[in-house]
Amino acid sequence: MSSRRIVFVCHTAAGESLRSAQAIAKLDNVTLLGISQGALNDVFSEMRSVSDVHDTEQLIAAAKTFGRLNKIVTSQETLLLPVAEANEALGLAAMSSETVKRTLDKSQLKATLKSAGVKTPRAQLVTNLAGARSFVSEVGFPIIIKPTGGGGALTTFQIRNEEQLAQLVELMQPSPAQPVIAEAYVLGVEMCFDTITIANEPQFYSLCLYNPGILHAVEAPSRQWQCLMPRHIDRYCDFITEGLRAVRALKVGDAMTHIEGFQNRGGPAGFIDATLRPAGARIAPMFGFACDVDPYRVWAMVMVDGCFDGPLERKYEVGTIFLRGPGSGVVERVDGVDTVYEKMDDLLVEVHWPKLGAPKSPTYTGDGFITIRHGDHGVIRNAIELIERTVNITYSSSEPDSPEWAERLRNYKSLNKPAWEATS
Repeated sequence: MSSRRIVFVCHTAAGESLRSAQAIAKLDNVTLLGISQGALNDVFSEMRSVSDVHDTEQLIAAAKTFGRLNKIVTSQETLLLPVAEANEALGLAAMSSETVKRTLDKSQLKATLKSAGVKTPRAQLVTNLAGARSFVSEVGFPIIIKPTGGGGALTTFQIRNEEQLAQLVELMQPSPAQPVIAEAYVLGVEMCFDTITIANEPQFYSLCLYNPGILHAVEAPSRQWQCLMPRHIDRYCDFITEGLRAVRALKVGDAMTHIEGFQNRGGPAGFIDATLRPAGARIAPMFGFACDVDPYRVWAMVMVDGCFDGPLERKYEVGTIFLRGPGSGVVERVDGVDTVYEKMDDLLVEVHWPKLGAPKSPTYTGDGFITIRHGDHGVIRNAIELIERTVNITYSSSEPDSPEWAERLRNYKSLNKPAWEATS
């Protein structure tokens, strides 16, 4: 049997992208090829360098130089569409560009979910300030404004008054050709629902609870954001039912999916975002720790083999706290390290301490993180609270620092890169 020739596309073969590529390389009967903007990496049998991996035509031209191919894949959200378009242009069986657009374009996502009876917050496409004001007159402040495409929390804004509304519309410059989404503000616990889906049918799912919600964490640069993956999830059955309905409506084929939404006392309060890759912010590794599996291999088998090596058991509850504190500048001191090892060494599964001398991270994933696991929810909850009280980071300046809106819009791709990923 001839080897399957798989092209992996990434901006740079490092961190999560490198681990994803390595997982594909370890599959049976695979020759791994690479396209990147970065330096050569020996994980690939052959590699091509392009000036812009987001340019579909460059991907197509580079892929053609490899000769016979079976599929082009990526684990980066911003590359899902150009990779899908390249597969289609080359006649390769893979996730379609229609599927990617239906999921990543927030207006299409909302329309798809609404037609399937899945709740989403009230929203409206806005092309100018008048349209934004009209939406406010219907739902009141606060509202959420974000682009229709990707960008994550750094390009999502909570607008509390008329002054902020005018300021953001001036910065984003919406138009009929490039509208933005205005969305009603939702109260509740922010959560995510993640699946392993084969042939449009979810085979396994997990969920996480965010504390605080991501947007609040972005706007509170001293807050240590926490993500909890519960072991026992029966109490969230309504949220799970909505999540399964949403994934089936999106018709994603073979994919690992990640959907974010809210739940309050009344039940699911609406899904707001979705993607077709392993979740970021350490959620994919947390899934691996919860089920004692290699999450990168699971993803590789879904994308290349179109299969799921299940069933899986949720053996542990897993929690991650992202380390940061008040101030700005560079990291000068990290207190509480010895206490963490003394009091919870048996719970620790992955730790990345802030690097001394490194500039403070501009986003909610902080300067480092601690991931713990245990079979009991109370043990995890108490340990996360102890870490929050114990670990303190001192920066070179006591002055608060948070990226301005204009910087978030202009540089969200670089700002989104976790500080700990850049140094790992």
